[in-house]
Amino acid sequence: MTVSPAALHRLGGEGPPVLLVHGLGADRFGWAANAHALMNRRSVWAAELPGHGSAGNAVGDGAAAELAQGLAAGIADLPEGVPVVAHSLGAAVVLHLATMAPGRFGPMVLIAPAGLGAGFDGAFAQGLAAVAEPAVAEALLARLFARPARLAPMAAHLLAGLADPARRTALATIARALPGAPPPPPDPARCTLVWGAEDRIVPPPADAPPHTLIEAAGHMPQIEAASQLNRIIAEALG
Repeated sequence: MTVSPAALHRLGGEGPPVLLVHGLGADRFGWAANAHALMNRRSVWAAELPGHGSAGNAVGDGAAAELAQGLAAGIADLPEGVPVVAHSLGAAVVLHLATMAPGRFGPMVLIAPAGLGAGFDGAFAQGLAAVAEPAVAEALLARLFARPARLAPMAAHLLAGLADPARRTALATIARALPGAPPPPPDPARCTLVWGAEDRIVPPPADAPPHTLIEAAGHMPQIEAASQLNRIIAEALG
């Protein structure tokens, strides 16, 4: 395999499983406000994509379709038809894997899927892989939010991961590949699309229905509007 397998982590909870898949430069810790809301009804699992978290740094050409192979390997022990909540890069990867293996996922909640919005901030993605100073990291991360606050811990976490040169190279490879081919179109019967109305990284498409938009949220509604997003997830998963 030209890509590392995704790293799979059980976050807690009991009941049928649900899978969480993060966006570019993130990891399982970014789902804290959502995982706990799911744990009273489900066993919550989080996948860390190749080049992220505790996964390896082999990312092939960095394309979402390539990363989907790593995701498939990492979640092989989860049952077919597992529901999934995925963000940005992770949402694009999930759409590729859903096309490769149509029975792999059940209901899908896709937050700002990279490649399906009204554009993509490639400079942000490449800056994420190159950042080296805390103040610069905070300024960059502020672009993810409509109302940025308390970014120092997030910036420190990002820089700690980037201390490994191989991780920087992996993330830069993915960032360069992201503006390429868009992911396969989502199946409206299985997918719930969600956007932060003020997303500057993957802006919502002009024809996005109002019910798919979370007001006063940017690219990270799972943090900035967690309660509202959690209600959407609960309704979509049943």
